[in-house]
Amino acid sequence: MDYRYYKAGLQIEGASKGLLAVAIVGWGLFAYSALSSGSEEEAVQTKIAQLREQVETIGAERDQLARERDQRNQTAQNLQNMQKQIEAAIRELQDLDSLRASVSQAIEQERARLAGLSNRQSAKADSITGSIASTDPLSKEQIRAAQEALADFGYGDLKADGLLGPSTRKAVEAFQRAKGFRVTGELEPSTLRALKTHTASMSQ
Repeated sequence: MDYRYYKAGLQIEGASKGLLAVAIVGWGLFAYSALSSGSEEEAVQTKIAQLREQVETIGAERDQLARERDQRNQTAQNLQNMQKQIEAAIRELQDLDSLRASVSQAIEQERARLAGLSNRQSAKADSITGSIASTDPLSKEQIRAAQEALADFGYGDLKADGLLGPSTRKAVEAFQRAKGFRVTGELEPSTLRALKTHTASMSQ
């Protein structure tokens, strides 16, 4: 009887130890599973953080590249604007050179015209007094030159025909009166010299 109780006690004790071992193993597996799950979650979180950091880095690099691209585009635009300004300045210089050449040509032409006019006036004055010192009568050429000079100075609408007619005498009288000479209506040496001086002053 006692042996049966002893054997039953051993069996109960063995079963208790087996249950305890199973419980320990179960709790160990549960702890391992929990720890393993935590490690995987940490690894996932770490990977996500790394990926997020890489995305932020790539985004920053993209933004930097975009800024550099915009700077290059702006620089190219500035260069194009400068090129246009240089071309416009070159065209203005060319226009100014053309204008300067035209003005210089016009000045030379006017100078030549004035020189020719001065020469003609001088020649006219010389022809008026070509024979002032001479006692010979005036030639038609001298009278014609005097008539042209009187008409140029506004002393009548004379026809340069080389004849000392009434219209010419009247113009001579007006000229002599204006110069304070003795009014004779004749082309005297003093009148001729005055015409020459007046012609020379008008040609300058």
